[in-house]
Amino acid sequence: MEMIRKLRYRFVAITMTIVTLMLVVIFALVLSLTHRRIYSDSVKMLQGLAGFPLGMNQNRRPERRDRGQNMDVQLPFFRVEVDADGNIVAKDGDYFDLTDDESLSELVSTVLSKEERVGDISDYTLRYYRSLANTHELNKNPNIGMQEPAPDESPEVDENGRAIGNTEEKKGEDVPPVSENEDKAFEPDDVKAENWDGKSNRVIVFADISSEVATMNNLIRNCVLIGLLSFLVFLVIAIYFARWAVKPVEDAWIQQRQFVSDASHELKTPLTVILTDAEMLKSRDFDDSKKKQFADNIYTMSMQMRGLVESLLQLARVDNGAIQKSPMQMVDLSQLAANEILTFEVLFFEKGLILEDKVQEGITVRGSEQHLKQVIEILLDNAQKYSDPHGTVTVSLEKTGAHKCILSVADPGEAISEENLKNIFKRFYRIDEARAMNHSYGLGLSIAENIVENHKGRIWAESKDGINTFKVELALA
Repeated sequence: MEMIRKLRYRFVAITMTIVTLMLVVIFALVLSLTHRRIYSDSVKMLQGLAGFPLGMNQNRRPERRDRGQNMDVQLPFFRVEVDADGNIVAKDGDYFDLTDDESLSELVSTVLSKEERVGDISDYTLRYYRSLANTHELNKNPNIGMQEPAPDESPEVDENGRAIGNTEEKKGEDVPPVSENEDKAFEPDDVKAENWDGKSNRVIVFADISSEVATMNNLIRNCVLIGLLSFLVFLVIAIYFARWAVKPVEDAWIQQRQFVSDASHELKTPLTVILTDAEMLKSRDFDDSKKKQFADNIYTMSMQMRGLVESLLQLARVDNGAIQKSPMQMVDLSQLAANEILTFEVLFFEKGLILEDKVQEGITVRGSEQHLKQVIEILLDNAQKYSDPHGTVTVSLEKTGAHKCILSVADPGEAISEENLKNIFKRFYRIDEARAMNHSYGLGLSIAENIVENHKGRIWAESKDGINTFKVELALA
């Protein structure tokens, strides 16, 4: 079953490709949105800090520290003010070693060499923000670092000198004022280009983003682990469902192979007889009586092959949707059954059988009259072939409930086992192989089942108390 195996592999491959793409898209969105939110909050904090004069964090009032405890963003920061020539004129903050002028100058030079107003310096895990300096310059007032900031000038800071969340209204040129929409999500794209005249001082705010980097790295690692686990879980599910999804195809493939094998076997025997008898007819070693016997055998086998071929063609037509192509009309099933009983009555009488009629009148269904007639013929033909001698075959048709009717054909005969009851509607299935000599090919009930199913009904067999009954349930019109 190499083809079925390849089909399963293809099903699993397609399913896992779709699952992988979905996982990649979902985790990419999670990472992207999370990074954008963290980045937005940190830039918002930097923008807020840029609008206040340096030295404001030297004397912090305790009430201001307490007010920032419930804010979201708390990043260590430090700030420097540079003149038009790029020289550092002022600095404040507790996070960085501000006595290392060489490192500070290198950081400032790196920032000033960049075109972006906001950016990251990965070597130092810092994020910077450039802004125009306030008019309060430290070189004009050396004691500004020791002054307590005015209430409207101080950002919210904690005891470690960390800026917290959104600050109060700022006096910088580029600082957005606090308004009734201050809870609105901040977008980094809202940061405008730096409006520097080349003469005034600038303030550069630096914030440590090592916690942001660690958060994103942990999130990436968790996403990868969750993705791998999800992939394995979906792989197991896909393998299981591949078997379930391909099962109908596998069954159809097995049935097709079995059908070809059985049809070949059924045709092989009569063909062998025909060829053998034809060779005998050509021989001069036999008299006319023998040759007549050979000719009769050829005729008998030819008729048997004809019946088999007709059954195969009928089965093929049903499989190819012949019923759907037939006109659906109102069929008087009671009258149809009565006519067929009348037709078969002579055949039953010749075999010493009694055909009993229990058909309820006025039962109408919607369907193909030609095919429903064929179902009744198949059931009556089976009954006259396999009923016990001198037995009574009962045909009944009655309503069951408000919307259903049941047609049944019951005949006395050898009990059918539970296993045979399940398989009896399969193609070329015969309970007794000797029935092949009775022109039984194991196709009639299969054809009847296809016709009934195409009429949205069901057919089944029962065997109890020495009576074998075949029943057909159809919907009333």
